[in-house]
Amino acid sequence: MNNHRQHIRQFLLLLLIWMILVYGVNLLMAGRFTMDVFRHMSINDGLFGFINFFAFYIYFRWIIPPFLEHRNLLRLFARIIPVLLGFIALKYTVAKLFFEMDTLYRGYRIEDRQRVEIFTTPAQYLVSGLWSGAVIVLAAFAARFFILWLQEDQRRHLLQQQQQQAEAAFLKMQLNSHFLINSLNSIYSLALVGSPEVVTANKTLTDLLAYMVDQPSDIAYRVPIADEVRYLQDFVALQRIRTGRNEGVVFNVPECLPEKKIAPLLLVPFVENAFKHGISNRPEKPVRIDLQCNGQQLEFTVHNYMSGTHRDKTGGIGLENVSKRLQLMYPDEHLLEITATQDEYYSKLVINW
Repeated sequence: MNNHRQHIRQFLLLLLIWMILVYGVNLLMAGRFTMDVFRHMSINDGLFGFINFFAFYIYFRWIIPPFLEHRNLLRLFARIIPVLLGFIALKYTVAKLFFEMDTLYRGYRIEDRQRVEIFTTPAQYLVSGLWSGAVIVLAAFAARFFILWLQEDQRRHLLQQQQQQAEAAFLKMQLNSHFLINSLNSIYSLALVGSPEVVTANKTLTDLLAYMVDQPSDIAYRVPIADEVRYLQDFVALQRIRTGRNEGVVFNVPECLPEKKIAPLLLVPFVENAFKHGISNRPEKPVRIDLQCNGQQLEFTVHNYMSGTHRDKTGGIGLENVSKRLQLMYPDEHLLEITATQDEYYSKLVINW
């Protein structure tokens, strides 16, 4: 049923385009619009243009597609020629019976002092009809190839989207596993020393994991910036519990956030990287996180002092993963700057909404 409706919509659209082109070209060539011009266009462009469109649609809908599938030229010509000759005969019959003076009249000559009117003969009409019929066949091929190109372009776009979705899902899986390993190691360290903060840390981790699981891998999906900031605050709280020094982290965020949305889990790798390789238990050298945003853009910076050792020896995706996700989710809409020295590490991300 849907396929039938699609063919009807396609038929009507092609008919509309056909008649616009036929009338439009002849209006431009007419120069001056009079009643004679209107009659001529109504017959030759309206009626006969409509008949020509049916020939065009038969080629387009039922003759060309089998040829493109099997590439059999003999079968193609065997189908085109009867349709071509049939429509030439139909148009000549209609012209002869109803519009002889409008379509077939070619003037007159004087024979024996008598006026003799001249009309297009069937043979002459056949020759001109073969030429115009060939143009209609070529137009049908052009329309079919154009639609096939559009469909192929749509398929390529869909495949590209599916590839991007798969890549985004893979990157998100790596991000989640990296985060989970680090968090479990932190809670395990608290449990070893019998810290009462284990319960709080476990609750915070549960909330973080619930947020992560709820986010789809769709590259077009966005969450309110307030939700992402809340997630970052929970993440920082978990790290403060692990280090036992609240002053080791400075997190500045505006009190009033704009009603904008951002790709989920995009900011946390910068913070995680700072805790992984930086110093987070010394107030004089804190991890500093700053977020500023307005109606036009978001600016997110993370600064940390290098610890000199990589405490976390588990595999990680690093900021290379983040760069790939940014290319997928914000192509040409972001700026990522990373500055690293022996003692300090600074990352800055700007996203244009």
